Amino acid sequence: MRAVLVFLSAVFLLAAGTFWWLKFEHHAPQVSLPVAVEVLGRKTPIDIDVHTDAPGLRAVTVRLQAGGVNFELLNETYPASSWRGSGLAEKRVHVETDLLPLKVPEGPATLEVFAESYAWHVLPPAHAPRLSRPVTVRLTPPKVELLTTQHNIRLGGMDVAVFRQSPEAVRSGIEVDKYFFPAVTGYFADPAIALAFFAIPQDLTADVRPRLIASDAAGNQRAIYLPCNIKPRRFAERTLALDDDFLTRKVPEIEHDNGLPIAADLLKGYLFINGDLRRQNEARIRELTANSVSEPLWDGAFQRQPNAAPLSSFADRRTYTYHGEVIDQQTHLGYDLASLKLSPVAAAQNGIVVYADNLGIYGNSVILDHGIGIFTLYGHLSSIAVQPGEHVKTGQTLGQTGESGLAGGDHLHFSVMLRGVHVDPVEWWDPHWLHDRVTAKLTMFPRAAAASAPEHDHEQARPSDATPPR
Repeated sequence: MRAVLVFLSAVFLLAAGTFWWLKFEHHAPQVSLPVAVEVLGRKTPIDIDVHTDAPGLRAVTVRLQAGGVNFELLNETYPASSWRGSGLAEKRVHVETDLLPLKVPEGPATLEVFAESYAWHVLPPAHAPRLSRPVTVRLTPPKVELLTTQHNIRLGGMDVAVFRQSPEAVRSGIEVDKYFFPAVTGYFADPAIALAFFAIPQDLTADVRPRLIASDAAGNQRAIYLPCNIKPRRFAERTLALDDDFLTRKVPEIEHDNGLPIAADLLKGYLFINGDLRRQNEARIRELTANSVSEPLWDGAFQRQPNAAPLSSFADRRTYTYHGEVIDQQTHLGYDLASLKLSPVAAAQNGIVVYADNLGIYGNSVILDHGIGIFTLYGHLSSIAVQPGEHVKTGQTLGQTGESGLAGGDHLHFSVMLRGVHVDPVEWWDPHWLHDRVTAKLTMFPRAAAASAPEHDHEQARPSDATPPR
């Protein structure tokens, strides 16, 4: 009997010890910030990683201590799923609380994170934060003052806004629906004055309302609508009939030049090229034109390809037919200009070569950076005479016309782009438009001291933001 009691006691002690071991907190919950937070704006997002032992988390509380007052930003509890606890060992907590309704004062503050687990303790744990970080609360957005007045723009055209912004602004520019055109800072002698080229892209309507936006490091944003008169426009509609000879010549050639799989069906191959490859090419162009030299390199109006007649104009709406049936519709972004076969292609203005190679539907292409976001594209070339990084002058030969890419005959495809967004070249060919809409605004205030022009490096952006969203 005594042996049985000893055995049962041992079993009980072992079970109790095991139970205690499973419930005991061997390590306090660990809390970390995957992204450092130094400044909190009105709705600054905060991610917090919490890790604890096997029993799992019971609760996480996030609060801000500011001005002697504790402001609770988040309080989450996690119910037990078994006798052991919640079993939740890893948790990423996302906080995005609006500080303005809480009346959190601006200035120094402390971000605190408390974490409790379902574990047992020998002594009650102290109610102390598992993480404590000093932060600065900033709820006032940057100030902006528009310095240009009425902006008169055609659909598919562009303009320049000049504005003054307070030093807190770290990102600013013009938002036009789904597009964002970043500001250029440091152009004028007064560092508070910035400029932003912006377009009214051809795929929008004249009802769009451009906004000047400035944001600080805490994400606080100021937005004001630009006074804009946008002239609506009807773009030309064209129908292009495809035949078997064109498909036989072009589809395998483009597939080969772009490393595409060979389509068994030529028509399906063409539709992929005219749609998917076209979109890939435009995405590549946006990458190539995201960064730009911070100085205007042009000198006067852009030059049109000499002795060339237009085959199509900007933003033509094209309908493609095959054996009399409509098979596709696309927008042609640029001008097609034709002269004699294999004619020299001249640079429209001074610039720096950022691309000189095959570019899908555009075939052999050259892209020039003319500074502060303005680029030109020369497509369908039969040969290329320049190299990336090369500085070229107005009229310098870039190559020869041809029919590479998705071209049905020898001609030049010419585009003017604002950070990858195609705009109407006619404006840039017009010296009066250039003087009134661009030059006059670039000379509104004294320029900053001109630095010696470095070799162009397209991996180093000088504008405040390099990529317009699409």
